[in-house]
Amino acid sequence: MMENSIQVTDVQFLNLNYLTTIQACLRSERLATIYKFHLDPETATKLTEMTTVELQLLAANMPHESLFKPVDNLADLLDAPPALAMLLCAAGTCQPVNADQLLATSAG
Repeated sequence: MMENSIQVTDVQFLNLNYLTTIQACLRSERLATIYKFHLDPETATKLTEMTTVELQLLAANMPHESLFKPVDNLADLLDAPPALAMLLCAAGTCQPVNADQLLATSAG
């Protein structure tokens, strides 16, 4: 019996889930999502405006390349006691916030 489902790689599956999660969050809590996912306002706007089909096509064309990289200090997180992981993660991913970008983001 032939299976009728479409086969996707783990990477494609994760990319699509990540993209759709970000898009849904942007539509409900734009500023918090930009901060949480380390997005610039231009990228946030593009993701918000993309259709589901466009997100699916993007993910489908990336069978082996993750669109999202691990945090810079992942090795440190893996070695840290679990209670410190969140603190280390937050410290390792903080990016300087540009006040002009935040103002543009809140207006968009």
